[in-house]
Amino acid sequence: MNLSRVNSIFRKAEQDGRRFLLEPEVYALLRACGIATPRFLFLKKGQKADRKNLSALRTPEVVVKVVSPLIVHKSDVGGVAFVPGQPANVNEVIRSMVRDVPKKFSDWQRKIGSKKTYSPEEIRNQVRGFLILEKVAYKDSGFGSELLVGLRHSREFGPIVTMGLGGLDVEYLSERLKEGKALAIGSAPLLRQEEIASLLRPLAFFDKITKEHRGRKAAIKEDELVSAFSCFLRLGAHFSPYARMSPYVIEEAEVNPFVVVAGRLVPLDGMCRFSRAHVQARPRLSASLDFILHPRSIGIIGVSERMNLGRIILKNILREGFPGEKVYIVKPGVKEIDGCRCLPGVSELPETVDLFVLTLAAEQSVGVMKELVRTQKARSVVIIAGGLGEKTGTEALEKKIRELISHSRKRGRLTPIVNGGNCMGIYSAPGKYDTTFIPEYKLASPGKKNPRLVYISQSGAFMASRMSKLPFAEPRYAISLGNQIDLTASDYLNYFNNKKEVFLLALYLEGFQPGDGLALARAAQEAARKGKMVVVYKGGRTPEGREATSSHTASVAGDYAVCRSILETSGVFMAEDLTEFESAIQNLLPLSAKTPRGRRVGLISNAGFECVILADNLANRHALELASFSEKTRARIAGILGPLGIDRLQDVRNPLDVTPVADDATFAGCVKALLADPMVDCAVVSPVPMTSALQTLPPGETHRENIYQKESIGCRLAELFRKSPKPFVVNIDAGAAYQPLADLLVSAGVPVFRHSDRALRFLGKFVHVKLMTAEVAKREEEEGS
Repeated sequence: MNLSRVNSIFRKAEQDGRRFLLEPEVYALLRACGIATPRFLFLKKGQKADRKNLSALRTPEVVVKVVSPLIVHKSDVGGVAFVPGQPANVNEVIRSMVRDVPKKFSDWQRKIGSKKTYSPEEIRNQVRGFLILEKVAYKDSGFGSELLVGLRHSREFGPIVTMGLGGLDVEYLSERLKEGKALAIGSAPLLRQEEIASLLRPLAFFDKITKEHRGRKAAIKEDELVSAFSCFLRLGAHFSPYARMSPYVIEEAEVNPFVVVAGRLVPLDGMCRFSRAHVQARPRLSASLDFILHPRSIGIIGVSERMNLGRIILKNILREGFPGEKVYIVKPGVKEIDGCRCLPGVSELPETVDLFVLTLAAEQSVGVMKELVRTQKARSVVIIAGGLGEKTGTEALEKKIRELISHSRKRGRLTPIVNGGNCMGIYSAPGKYDTTFIPEYKLASPGKKNPRLVYISQSGAFMASRMSKLPFAEPRYAISLGNQIDLTASDYLNYFNNKKEVFLLALYLEGFQPGDGLALARAAQEAARKGKMVVVYKGGRTPEGREATSSHTASVAGDYAVCRSILETSGVFMAEDLTEFESAIQNLLPLSAKTPRGRRVGLISNAGFECVILADNLANRHALELASFSEKTRARIAGILGPLGIDRLQDVRNPLDVTPVADDATFAGCVKALLADPMVDCAVVSPVPMTSALQTLPPGETHRENIYQKESIGCRLAELFRKSPKPFVVNIDAGAAYQPLADLLVSAGVPVFRHSDRALRFLGKFVHVKLMTAEVAKREEEEGS
């Protein structure tokens, strides 16, 4: 790749007063990147084609395209024509385009309601010339014949590269293809060369053009697609707003379409926009988070002698065991509240506090922040103030706080890190405090048996709702981010990557500060390498959701498809809905010690319908493969089923239907045999509990069952889960009468679901993340050695 040549192309366009490339320059850029282009010549406006220059194209028919900085969609306005490659034909088409295209383009602008329109004469003056290209002979074999490869700068994730179906119908086809089949999305700074192929293989067209199909040879090798994607990745990484390896930044570049000719990708059209808009890297603040998460002293303002939001926060701080003598209240005219010393102002604080909690209205927050920065009386601040940045008219207040912090840091002064604004506060079990403003009778203090979970949420209410619904999932920390004025999700994730006692990080995000999506993806990769799990639920996916996000946490939601793809390839468990998010919190913790070796899944139930449904749901986005039992396992299971005669009712195969005849010992014995098979990597166990052969009910007057006896199926499965190194999940597809059985398993640390499709989808995602992480770790180890 000739990067100096690319720089030269941008420089010449810039000298011409442009921040975009004309099509001939796009072809020159592609050639500098090692991508073969059609033969072409460029005729400036007024120049004529002759036999000598046309003969260099070596084709009896040519393509004529108008070249103008105004006209992007040339086909829509008659700016593309196929003509015989004779000077008379070419020159006649050029004359007709000069005459007709400006008016067609002017009419087209009005038709689509363009904000800025040009007169035909203005458009004619902007025609720079005409591009004459050889007509590329390629076989249009339908679906997959034309591809799109693009690079663009994402505000949240930096430079990203996409590959998908191209041509005029690209939007129509992409909208109608299954999720994950239409478009591959990769991060230019993060995606490794050896990961490209696995990103492209799920695309709907991939097998059709890279493999033999109905007697037709493969149109192109996989390596050619990988090479094109890799080229755009290298361009994105070098001309990134964060890299500063070039004075230029590629804002957007696209080839649509690429066509396959003689086993190679050939571009037929392209565009590129560039700038000098480099982004200043924000300071990484994770090193200072001990002050906010494990403070030795706390200051607070906004506490009333009567019960108010600030007073609730004070009581919550003290309830968690924080020493009252190290809590200072800024409140003039009062000596103490709840045993804590009051002071007339910020400057009178007896020490520089590690944490200051600001609970005043948005309009008063700026003044308090100025005083804290001026007096250097706080190392960290939590701004609870609602409305800051989200309510019309308060954007200026938020901007003042950002500028205040930035200016102080540039001067090298002690400057607090800031969490919020518009947040609900922070709960820290190790820090022995809770600055949330929910009274204890509304949300009890979390348990502290062995908390390995951290909530990081832009919405405090979302975080509180999960804590209320999932009391058994005890958080070690619960952090409400709010608007991310200063501290962001990536700061916290980087911090917790170095905390061995934390395993699961559950994030609810609505939007990112510029570049923080990329920073979060980097942190997630590190978390995965250290054996942690990160689960993310992303709000603001739809146009309506993005508008609500803007009004809620003053955030830009961005493109959800980009967010999901980049985070997933970074090892994040992306939850598609709230149920999946909550089940991930409940079920990932028990799986922390389980390591799958592959995607081969064993399925077992005592009901035929359940086996069918389980098999049907294998074909999901993170597909597992149906394991083939070894002969030894088949014989072992047949021996277990024999005493009850089940072997005469069913063949031993996967999914394994042990029928309603199987009792507790038989069912559990088959599960044990299945898990012992070296050809099985993971399992879904789905006992339909209504059969009288299984003990699935707590003791009652109308029956003799007892799920708490160690011989019951519940206790047996719990013991199997404890001993098995392989991950498996249990599905109980039944009503409320069997909730005690589910609770028994959950209390024993077994992942439990109430719908088989969700059980299988969850296990597939878990296995996908763990295998992808293991593969990356292995490659890094090999490279290191």
